[in-house]
Amino acid sequence: MGEGWTAEPKVPEFPCPDCGLVFATERDQRAHRFDGHSTKRPMLVFRGRECGRTRLMVTTPSVPSDWHTADVASMSLNGRPSTVEAMADYLSDTEFGVQTVTVVNGPLARTFEFDFCLAEDEDLNLVDQALEKLIAGRELSHSTIDNFIMRAGPGQTARRYREGLANYLYGVLAREGNADQAPTDASGAQLYEQRYNRAVDELRAFDRPAAEAICGLVALHYNQFDLAIRKTNSHRVSDVAARLSSMMAGSQFVTSSLLDRTHGGFDKALSDSVTEELINVSAMALDGTERAPLGPVLAGISDLRPADQFKVRLIASEALLAAGDLDGAQRHSEALRNYRDTDAWYSGFRARMQEVAR
Repeated sequence: MGEGWTAEPKVPEFPCPDCGLVFATERDQRAHRFDGHSTKRPMLVFRGRECGRTRLMVTTPSVPSDWHTADVASMSLNGRPSTVEAMADYLSDTEFGVQTVTVVNGPLARTFEFDFCLAEDEDLNLVDQALEKLIAGRELSHSTIDNFIMRAGPGQTARRYREGLANYLYGVLAREGNADQAPTDASGAQLYEQRYNRAVDELRAFDRPAAEAICGLVALHYNQFDLAIRKTNSHRVSDVAARLSSMMAGSQFVTSSLLDRTHGGFDKALSDSVTEELINVSAMALDGTERAPLGPVLAGISDLRPADQFKVRLIASEALLAAGDLDGAQRHSEALRNYRDTDAWYSGFRARMQEVAR
């Protein structure tokens, strides 16, 4: 390069994610998207819901009427031209493997992937029986998980279900500190959370009690309270999630103990020890009659992950206020003041605390 040479600055580009048209400014791109395209976006609909970008797992048989399109001029199935009718017939007959559908309307094209893994009831029951045997043994280790996988192995069509359960069990093992691996990977991400996330991706399509229990527990773990209410068949988990959700919304919530709620056959057996302790704390009475469960958890609150600290402080604020401990209630409520989505709760809590202080 000669002296005095300077590189020309790269002109920023803002492409439209729908049609690929490039704009010089983000404002122009937003205006373009707001005004809409002269060509409508092609859609593929499965069982009444528009398909998205992520690969969809199909675990139950479908019929041709489950598959629909909208604003589609042409389409292809696994790279070959197809019609809507042929696509629907083919996918309805598919039991295994990843199938790709591309729909086109003018310059707009969208591609969807479907992972078919239709499991037979006999194989699903075999996996559940293997899980029940593991639970009955009251021991979680690499050896017992390997034995679970081996017992469930003959159920070939339920392979994804078995893998989802195994991923969750390995996640619990890692969180409990009994795994032969470091708790984080090279990037610092928690290994057990990676396992939990993978398990949910594999299990959310299965309408099985164990799958529902795990999806509910993981949703509660991430403070996805509304999702936890919908996904679990456990009254204990859903009632705790509903209480926390109502609190955050600034609505009325149940103040009596939730510990007597019935629980599903799997949630208590499958929850890790940290989650189990947090469920018990979150289910305690908030009418001023109970404080004992909080003590040990508050003593070690700095060791909890932020999402778990949030649950504990929310419960502690209400329990301490009801018990007349204004200093403790204020301390924990102030720690939540700048959390996302707590404005409604904090505003109401401050008003109630000022009322008590008078």
